Amino acid sequence: MLSPKTQYSLENARDYFAEHLSTGDYYSQGTHTLGEWIGQGASQLQLSGHVQEDAFLALCENIHPQTGLRLTQRTKNEKSRENTHDTSQSKGNRRVFYDFTISAPKSVSIAALVGDDARIIEAHAKAIKAAMDELESFAGTRVRIGGNNSDRRTGNLVTATFTHETSRALDPHLHTHCIVFNATFDPVEKRWKALQNFEMLRAQKYVENVYYHVLARELINFGYGISNRRRGDFDLQGIPQAICDRFSKRHAEIDALTQFLLHKKPEKAKCNIAAVRELLAQNNRSRKVRNIESTQLRELWNKQLTPAEVEAINNLRAHPVTLANSTANTPGAALAFAEAHLFERRSVVLEHQLWRCALEFGRGGRFEIEELKAESQRRDYVRDNATPEKLTTRRTLAVEQEIVRLARSGIGQCRPLGTHGKRCSDLDADQLRVVAEIMGSRDFVTLFRGAAGTGKSRTLNEVFARLKEGGYGIHVLAPR
Repeated sequence: MLSPKTQYSLENARDYFAEHLSTGDYYSQGTHTLGEWIGQGASQLQLSGHVQEDAFLALCENIHPQTGLRLTQRTKNEKSRENTHDTSQSKGNRRVFYDFTISAPKSVSIAALVGDDARIIEAHAKAIKAAMDELESFAGTRVRIGGNNSDRRTGNLVTATFTHETSRALDPHLHTHCIVFNATFDPVEKRWKALQNFEMLRAQKYVENVYYHVLARELINFGYGISNRRRGDFDLQGIPQAICDRFSKRHAEIDALTQFLLHKKPEKAKCNIAAVRELLAQNNRSRKVRNIESTQLRELWNKQLTPAEVEAINNLRAHPVTLANSTANTPGAALAFAEAHLFERRSVVLEHQLWRCALEFGRGGRFEIEELKAESQRRDYVRDNATPEKLTTRRTLAVEQEIVRLARSGIGQCRPLGTHGKRCSDLDADQLRVVAEIMGSRDFVTLFRGAAGTGKSRTLNEVFARLKEGGYGIHVLAPR
């Protein structure tokens, strides 16, 4: 899973490094986690190898870590709160960095840490690097020179990665914090500027699937079997869900807090529940447990397992399985599936949406990300020169043109559907007007739309009820 979070507070950013990022998971391995610099932007700033505190904090303060000079033009870190005359109360104004946290599936963390398979930790690191390389390609900056109001791709990031192996509840939880600083080098203007992250956030599901694909491919090579889940990630075969649930105490805690909040404030059920859970997680965080040795941690984990469960986890590594090659797991087959799936509902898609869908279908297949991209370039897509990242297929374009032709040629050419009696008494005046217009239309195609919550489904159900009353047969085409 990839979870982005923005850090606005300079003070909190400093504390975050000291209290969380650089705090080791095991007391016996020292008090610090050695982060790693990655990204083309980091290379331009001559940052490589282990993350040093002075360089990290300098970037937090928008200072060039080598020269000590201001890095980007934006320097203001605080602004007064709105609707108050007390200027002593302030909040962060400049984005300090973005924390893109990438987490392995729980079953993978268990196999790696409880099952003591160091190869999985290396595979996780490889998948992190592949995912962040892709995220970097979407980096951009704003262009405001000469009256412009646009964005420009820069393709470089300054990123510090910190990998941890436990949750705050001390459960096995292999995850990496990818700290992306709010700076990117504009090669056109030849200067460092604030990062525009819009395209990065729009591509985050694609980036997440790059991570899953590379990780799954490595696991399959090690002899593990994988099973894709409907929610988008995957599980290792052979690790029961009950064990995953047992080692997901923090997740269960947030679930309980969410249910308690919804019980007390039922109106919150209309909100974004994922956002509610994230807020509860941030506001109800215990401090990381320290002074625990790795041997103690493994004892803690093993005490939560039966001897049979410990043996089953260890057997996954000791008895690898060999999976037959599948012709479905090729770039061409994966893209063909993505085309059939996406263009059934949309006429135009972003290319990375196509890649994302292809990676979900071909997860763990023996092909590289670059091979998928090369196959995408070879296919006969219709592209807009102004926005080449948007594309469609010739078949989709032909279908769309035929629909437009039918709609135009059918204007006023049909008899009305009828004026069968009112059946729904709780529709408002606007909804009833739409029903009347649909029933009385003489056009071959009638389209209606409305904002969320305006009662489109209820309106359509009323139309269906009247059509059935008039003797029409109704066949609703459900999406596949």
